[in-house]
Amino acid sequence: MPILKLPFNQFAKSKSPSNWRAQINQNQLISQISSIILQRHNWVTLLPNFNLASKLTPSLFHQILLKTQKNPQISLSFFNWVKTNLGFQPDLAAHSQIIRISIHSGLFQPAKDILDSLIETQRVPVLLDSVIRACRRGKDSESPVLGFVLECYSNKGLLTQALEVFRRTTIHGHVPSVRACNALLDSLLREHENKLALCVCGALFRRGVLPDYVRIAQILCKNGKLERVVRLLDMGIVCNALIYKLVIDCYSERGNFSGAFHYLDEMCNRKFDPGFGTYNTILDGACKYENEEVIQMVLGSMVEKGLLSKLPLLEYDSIVQKICNLGGTHAAQMFFKRARDEKIELDDSTYGCMLRALAEEGRVKEAIGVYHVILENGVTVVKDSCYHAFINVLSEEDPSEEVSKLVGEIIGKGFSPCGSKLSKFVASLCKNHRWKEADDLVNVVIEKGLLPDSFCCCALMEHYCRSRQIDSAIALHEKIKKAKGSLDVATYNVLLNGILTEKRIEDAASVFDCMRSRNLLSSTSFTIMISGLCSQKERRKAMKFHDEMLKMGLKPDIATYKRLISGFK
Repeated sequence: MPILKLPFNQFAKSKSPSNWRAQINQNQLISQISSIILQRHNWVTLLPNFNLASKLTPSLFHQILLKTQKNPQISLSFFNWVKTNLGFQPDLAAHSQIIRISIHSGLFQPAKDILDSLIETQRVPVLLDSVIRACRRGKDSESPVLGFVLECYSNKGLLTQALEVFRRTTIHGHVPSVRACNALLDSLLREHENKLALCVCGALFRRGVLPDYVRIAQILCKNGKLERVVRLLDMGIVCNALIYKLVIDCYSERGNFSGAFHYLDEMCNRKFDPGFGTYNTILDGACKYENEEVIQMVLGSMVEKGLLSKLPLLEYDSIVQKICNLGGTHAAQMFFKRARDEKIELDDSTYGCMLRALAEEGRVKEAIGVYHVILENGVTVVKDSCYHAFINVLSEEDPSEEVSKLVGEIIGKGFSPCGSKLSKFVASLCKNHRWKEADDLVNVVIEKGLLPDSFCCCALMEHYCRSRQIDSAIALHEKIKKAKGSLDVATYNVLLNGILTEKRIEDAASVFDCMRSRNLLSSTSFTIMISGLCSQKERRKAMKFHDEMLKMGLKPDIATYKRLISGFK
């Protein structure tokens, strides 16, 4: 019947005998390899007989992974074996598939190692779509895998990407695990994104996910909602030593010592033993607000409980360092000052701890004071982290003359802030037209083998060219080249124009060669070079650049080109 012939004919056209045979052969190969991998312990020695290097395709590889997923460790071993021994590079879909298989079988570390490599190379939407397809193809729940991805991004501190994963996960109707959500909230708190953490917390509540009470309390306190946490304690909804400490911290930070002592007593009544850290929190607040009565009360309690010695003369180093590590800079300062007033010699490491703690808390004026004491006493700060913390906080300050001098001085010692902070600092100097300080700082940085980002160097270079300080501009360019840095195309063009305005053809040619080697040429670059050479009657050289420009397809617009070639007349 005709109605039967039509689909048969269509099928026959699309599936020729050769295609059928190829498909059958491929299915047989998949079955053979899968069976050997699953059933033979020595499969590594048997697989070379199949000449897989020439036969393995992404499709065939996916099929083998699916066939062997009942033994996840075997699937993972095969995945790694083909990469190492065959030079086969699995595609994103295969990576997603093995991540799914590993996670659902509890092989979390291998899954993390594979996912980490993808996070470095793939955009979030592409990676998530691939993972979701892998879960659907493997007929597994997507939630555990998406939660694992969220946790990885969060633990790496990639907040923008982590929030995108969270958003897309919830859009697909999935609820991340409590562990993944806690990782996201921890990451937000570490970066002081307190309001954002509160918003995420609200979104989790609406979806029925309840992070642990300690994190909820932290987020509420960070957003000034201490009273809500107090209500949780007073109503008996939570009873946790960490939350009691958090409430005492907040009351002490606010200078409400009656509230702090009330919950200290409550903590003791509930048989939670307040330790050094809890008492130190109240002491730090009292030192901050210069409340001598509370200071003496807390010190007396700490001595009574054996947390402090009655005669701390021999313990100043350990006390100051311990308090610094807890983040109590006001209390640490009190003991530090007492030791110095009593002419007690402190360890060099204690000075370093004070410098780092004050810098990390953003107490710049006090940190600068400790730095001057370090210089005056000839103290050797051993830990690099102390100076790194100090210069990082200095780089975030408005660049006063004192701060600018200190930044250059510490960089000169071999310590530098993170690149973005240094660049922002130099850019701020340039913005305020403090060119000499910016120049000195960039010189110190480059001499130490470092390089601020191109934006800073570009701002300084443009200033030199505008003010016709061409020697300074060329010198800066040479330093940037030596440090293997670069300028952007627009700034290179400004430099070219400035050099040619001074009729320095050889210097201009040298800069142009540098631009060529960095693939930074544009039609504007050629226009500047050709016009400059023509103005100097160097028409033969100009013509060579003209021919190169056309060959590279960088011919300018018609009006500009007409003006350009008029220079050859």
